[in-house]
Amino acid sequence: MCGVVGFNSKNSNKLKKMLNLIKHRGPDDNGVFETEEFSLGHVRLSILDLSSHGHQPMEYDNLIMVYNGEVYNFKEIREELISLGYKFTSDSDSEVILKAYHKWGINSIDKFIGMFAIAIYNRESKKITLIRDRVGVKPLYYYFDGEDFIFASELKPIIEFFKDKKELKINKDALFEYFKFGYISSNLSIFENCNKVPAGHYLTFNLKTLTLNIESYWSILPFFELPKFQKTEEELIDELEDILIDAFKYRMVSDVPVGVFLSGGVDSSIVAAILQKHYGNIHTFTIGFKEDKYNEANYAKDVAEHIGTTHTEKYLNSSEAKDILNRFVDIYDEPFGDSSGIPTIFVSQIAKEAGVKVVLSADGGDEVFCGYDRYWVINDIGEKLFKIPKPIRKTLNSIMNIIGDNRVSYILRNEKLLSKYKLIHKILDNSSWEELYDSLISLDIEDLLNSKKRIYDNSFNIGEREHQMQGMMLWDYHRYMVDDILTKVDRATMSLSIEGREPLLDHRIAEFMAQVPFDLKYKNGDSKYLLKKVLERYIPKEMIDRPKQGFGIPVFEWFNSELKSLFKTYLDKSELKKHNLLNEEYIREEYNRLSSKNVNRLWFVLVFQMWYKKYID
Repeated sequence: MCGVVGFNSKNSNKLKKMLNLIKHRGPDDNGVFETEEFSLGHVRLSILDLSSHGHQPMEYDNLIMVYNGEVYNFKEIREELISLGYKFTSDSDSEVILKAYHKWGINSIDKFIGMFAIAIYNRESKKITLIRDRVGVKPLYYYFDGEDFIFASELKPIIEFFKDKKELKINKDALFEYFKFGYISSNLSIFENCNKVPAGHYLTFNLKTLTLNIESYWSILPFFELPKFQKTEEELIDELEDILIDAFKYRMVSDVPVGVFLSGGVDSSIVAAILQKHYGNIHTFTIGFKEDKYNEANYAKDVAEHIGTTHTEKYLNSSEAKDILNRFVDIYDEPFGDSSGIPTIFVSQIAKEAGVKVVLSADGGDEVFCGYDRYWVINDIGEKLFKIPKPIRKTLNSIMNIIGDNRVSYILRNEKLLSKYKLIHKILDNSSWEELYDSLISLDIEDLLNSKKRIYDNSFNIGEREHQMQGMMLWDYHRYMVDDILTKVDRATMSLSIEGREPLLDHRIAEFMAQVPFDLKYKNGDSKYLLKKVLERYIPKEMIDRPKQGFGIPVFEWFNSELKSLFKTYLDKSELKKHNLLNEEYIREEYNRLSSKNVNRLWFVLVFQMWYKKYID
């Protein structure tokens, strides 16, 4: 795993500073390529071929490449290239990628199984091509204002590039998404003119004309348009197990120690169980909390003992969490509100201390196999809602709008009743499944930002043709999974110079599951039905059927104790006045009635304030 940067000019000092800001992504080596018209930089975390033969930027013929990620099937591709007359000097996947691109151009991506952010400069055509992996595991930002073109693995180098040049402006659309969801999606970034290369896309920038073009090379959506499998349940379980075994074993390709994050849930258990059986000597890591309702370390320990892994567990307390929180905005260099980033950093520290350099995380299972509780909860709500004739729903909603939530608040004077009333009002204010889903997975921020709008995604409509829950899954697959879950794991692991891999996000698994009928993903009220049937071949059923928890943290409990002081510091009126982006009165009111019900709103504000103070103030 590595870090990359580049820009369309020459400035050796600037390039060095930019690379220094992401050296955590690659502490083992660094390199640069510079001409008067373009600069490339690379920091390397050595995973495959630890020798100097894997050094980047890597050159071949007219091509110069910097690359972050892993192409797991590089050996098969190398054999094909050798048969076509290519020679190799290293055992790295980097050399294979570069020569595959030399042979097949952009079509070479179709051969790659892996995660990657690739930048290839063609010195003859004067074009730079940026490629992001199919799912978006690896980050790749770019900035373009008609003159300056910059790209990087993280935002820090782009901020550094403009440090003495001009002020970067906050993107109001991105700000809205952050406070609504706790992360920034839609391929936006917190800054204007700065975006993420979309997952499954490549960007071409022409140095001569200063123009760029973005095109898609892969999407999961066409696979949902294909006919569903006409196979027996047992046949599909067998096929899925074969695909999982192959995908997981590819993620073990490494010249350094490998571990697995184990929560004891279905997804991480199946990764650990399959690898322990078919590969062996797996080291698993988990964390626990002293607060019982958040703790699932015992489940993970039971799974680890049953399958026979070397297991390490540690408990995270509030003082350690506060210590991590002080580094939170350094690690997540744009506003990022997922508090589970804290335990993810902590479990990465545990793996690092154990000498592991590559760790497998089981993210993506919920979005691919139907695992989040909210899917069936919102489905039940929607089925009741849409049985009410539309004219009646509109009339009720209009009446509630006229009355106003503030007036009801004054009349009821009861927090529980008021919450229920507001929830009913929120539910009625939706005319489609997508609107309902958007409203129930996000925070109401109209009073915070004086702004209200809907977020729509075509993938929801494609999934809804099969089932509304499939629409929800695809919405998450393209947004929440990429810009929250994958961002969280990438920054947490890379901050400690270890590589995070996502075995359940092998694109072949997603393509297969797209053709599986929905009633084998959620069957008779049982989520992840097909995946659980595979897991039952490895661990007892009673170890599988338990409530889902995930890497949540006791935010409210901690904020009511030693972490509460952070609210007082960063939510102070003088701090909020520095940008005038947020409604001070609203924040003060929320703080005065701080409870487990509204702590997420204030958490998002706190993280934004900490980020603003570090990067803008």
